[in-house]
Amino acid sequence: MTDKTCPTGRDIVVHVLPILAAQYVMGVLVQLRNTALLRVALLPIVPWLAWRAFSLFDFSCGDHEKAQANALFASHMATICMRTAIWAMVQEPYVRDNVPKNQSTSVPMALWNVWDLLLTTRGIGWNWSQGIPIPRRSKEITSKTQFLIYAALRAVLYGLAFDAFTEAIRSFSPNFTSWKGETIFDPSLSVVSRYLRALQITYLAIWLAYCAIQWGYHSLSIVLVSIFRQHPSQWPPLFDKPWLSTSLSEIWGRRWHQMLRFNFASCGGIPFAYLFGRTGGILGTFLMSGIFHVVEFGAVGRGGSAMTVAGFFFMNGVGVLLERAWSKKVSPGRRVRGIWGWIWTFSWMAFWGVPLLDQWTRAGRFAADPLPGGIKPTMALLSLVLPQGADKGLILKCLCFGITAPFVVYSLFTLP
Repeated sequence: MTDKTCPTGRDIVVHVLPILAAQYVMGVLVQLRNTALLRVALLPIVPWLAWRAFSLFDFSCGDHEKAQANALFASHMATICMRTAIWAMVQEPYVRDNVPKNQSTSVPMALWNVWDLLLTTRGIGWNWSQGIPIPRRSKEITSKTQFLIYAALRAVLYGLAFDAFTEAIRSFSPNFTSWKGETIFDPSLSVVSRYLRALQITYLAIWLAYCAIQWGYHSLSIVLVSIFRQHPSQWPPLFDKPWLSTSLSEIWGRRWHQMLRFNFASCGGIPFAYLFGRTGGILGTFLMSGIFHVVEFGAVGRGGSAMTVAGFFFMNGVGVLLERAWSKKVSPGRRVRGIWGWIWTFSWMAFWGVPLLDQWTRAGRFAADPLPGGIKPTMALLSLVLPQGADKGLILKCLCFGITAPFVVYSLFTLP
């Protein structure tokens, strides 16, 4: 990052806005007939513009504590590149549900609908979303006022939880609050205690990721429904109780968020399936997910093992194939499920996930402030109720484990 510069307003206009403009044009063209050649001709422009901007600018402006800004920019650029590549190759135009059946999208309509296309990640209301599972609400919400109240409460709740899990992880070591980072494997502990500590941190990190994504999703829904007049039906639940997953196929194919599923399947799964069949399609999808996360991880600029990061996602694809082999060869007609399926799922994910998390802590990823402005609401609330000198980190760890662990155990009795 030393040869990069802090972007100015002029840099954003000259180097970043053209990327968004090119994406907008591609989004319009993908809705219109007889635009395939033009889309293919425009395809190289987007990744070239994205790479130029990424290679020129340091969005942390030299502040190690804000290196997460580079990761956010890189992941956003990678998403734009994947989406425009998909749009360039599709054979049938994208059609939104506000276009009458058996009619083509007009240019004025395409110019308007593209805003929704740019903002949707699961294709809700579009013809290309077929096959993407969308969780249903337990109670249907049609009123915008009711939806906004619901979303605001969820955003506050998940924001507090996001902050609480971050502070709980930081309490394991003072170096977790520094950009220099530290391994989750404490060499001063015995082997058993060392790995138990690593598993505890990994467990909290899973909940942190869940709450962070939920907080961002509900916060964004408030903006887009209240200001950009989107309908509440465009914001169904993002997760489908992932803690109830009894197979890797279930958690990655349905219960975890599916915001990038279409991108990974289109850019990785379809090409590999063409070359190597269904097995290649599965591995290609997970490989593309791994590459995406390597790009995001590497943008922080603090080193780390790309193989470890990508390996977690790729090996989950291998695990899905093992489940398919089990259902076909070992126990024909029986899917991986039940309590043993739950144990298998989270054991496999923990085995490959602990090294991944170790790379994150070594890179100082938990030093980044979870909430805007560096606010720490959980620490502030604890300061109001705890006596001076109390170990807030220990209290937070007890709260995080004390609330989530019984919840997970109770959920095991409700497994489908």
